Amino acid sequence: MIASYTRNVNMFWNKKHNPYINFFVSIGAGLNQIPLIREAKKHGFHVIGVDTNPLAPGFMHCDLKIQESIENHEDIYKKLIETLFDGRIAGVMTKSYGIAIRSTAFLAERFNVPYMPLSRSEYFINKKLMKDLFLQNNIRTPEIFALPSKNRIEKIEKKKFPIIKKPVIGHAKVGIHFLKNAADLKKHWPETQEKEKVLFEKFINGDEIIAAGIVHKRRFHLVDITDKETTELPHFVDIMHMSPSRYYHLFDEIAGIGQSVADAFNIANSPLIMEFVLDDDGRPCLIEAVPEFGGEFLTDVVIPARTGYNFIGEAIKANTDTGFKPPLRKKARNAVVVKYITGTSGTLLSFNPDGPKKMRNVIFSRIFKEIGAEVNRPETNLDRLGVIITRDKNPETALAAAEQASESMQIRIKK
Repeated sequence: MIASYTRNVNMFWNKKHNPYINFFVSIGAGLNQIPLIREAKKHGFHVIGVDTNPLAPGFMHCDLKIQESIENHEDIYKKLIETLFDGRIAGVMTKSYGIAIRSTAFLAERFNVPYMPLSRSEYFINKKLMKDLFLQNNIRTPEIFALPSKNRIEKIEKKKFPIIKKPVIGHAKVGIHFLKNAADLKKHWPETQEKEKVLFEKFINGDEIIAAGIVHKRRFHLVDITDKETTELPHFVDIMHMSPSRYYHLFDEIAGIGQSVADAFNIANSPLIMEFVLDDDGRPCLIEAVPEFGGEFLTDVVIPARTGYNFIGEAIKANTDTGFKPPLRKKARNAVVVKYITGTSGTLLSFNPDGPKKMRNVIFSRIFKEIGAEVNRPETNLDRLGVIITRDKNPETALAAAEQASESMQIRIKK
C-alpha cells in the first residue's frame, strides 16, 4: 500500500517557531477514532493518523496521514521513520481492537513509548492465550473445557452444560453459540481444522458488568463500573449499559483484579477495559480484557457525562507522560443510559435522526445503517441499528428518556 501524506505547511516548514514537534500516532482513523484524535490535538500533539481507507473520516482531523493497513506494522514504522525529520513520537494509541493492539505495541516498542511488550499483545488477541494467563495468575474466569472426542459427547456430565462456544479470535459477539446440552454440542462440534480456532467455556448465568480504568506507570486506576444488559439467549448482543452500576460495592475487588491483569500482561501505560460476569456467589469472573478504549461509547461519552472525568484525555497523558491525573471516587452526580436500537429482519426504509436531538436528556445519538440497507434481527453487535445515550437524575428516568428518544427516531423496516 502506498503511503499518502497530508502536511500542514506552517507546522512542518516554519521551524523558527516549531523547532521540535511532538507527534501522536493514532492506529486507525475511522469514525470511532475521532474522539482520540481530537483529544490528542487538544493536548497539543501533532497527530499522525494511520488507516487503509484514504477517505477515513478521522484523517480530516490529523496533521499527517499515512494510508496503510493497520495490520502492516513494519510498513507503518518505515513510513513514520521517513516522516520524522523534525520531531519525535511521543505517544501511540488505538481505539480499535485485535490486530490494532499488536501494531500499537510494535510501534510503541520501536519508539520507546511505554505501553506493553509486543509479545504480550498476542495474549489480548487470542482469547485462549488470554484465559491461560488469567489462570496462571489466579484471576477468576469462567472455566474452559477440554472436550473429549465427538463419539464420547454423551458421556459429558449434564452439570457441565450450558456451554458457550466462541472463536479464539473475534469480536462483536460474532460466532458465539449457546449450547444447552449434548445435542447442541454435537450440532456445533468443530471440524478438525477448526478445533484450534474455538474454545468452549462454562456458561455463568449472572449479571454482567464492564469496568473501565487506566494503567499509569504500572498502577491500575479504576474509573467506573457500568451494568450491561444483553438480548435473551441464545444470543449475547449488548443492548444496554447503565451507570452507575448496582455493583459499586465491588469497586475495590475489581480494582484489585485490574491490577492483577496489568501485572500479568506487563502493562506500563494504557486504558484497560474488563468484562465480568457475576457468579452464583456474586463474585466477579473476568470474561476478557482489552488494553484499549473499548466500544459501546463508555469511555468517550458515558464516563465523562456521569463523572466529569476526561477518560480519553487522561489516558493520553498516561501514554505520553504529560501529567496524568488519577480519578477521584465521587458520589454519583447523575445516571447515564446507553440504549441500542434493534429491529426485525428486512430493509431499512426510513428514520428520523433529528427526533432525539430535540430532547433535553439526550446527550448522544447515532444511526449505524444507511437507508436501503438490509438489516437483521440482533444476533451479533453488528446487527444493531443505532444508539441513544441519555442522562438524568437516576437510572429509571434516564432509561425512560432513552425509550422515548428511541421511539422519536421513527425507524421503519420493510419485512
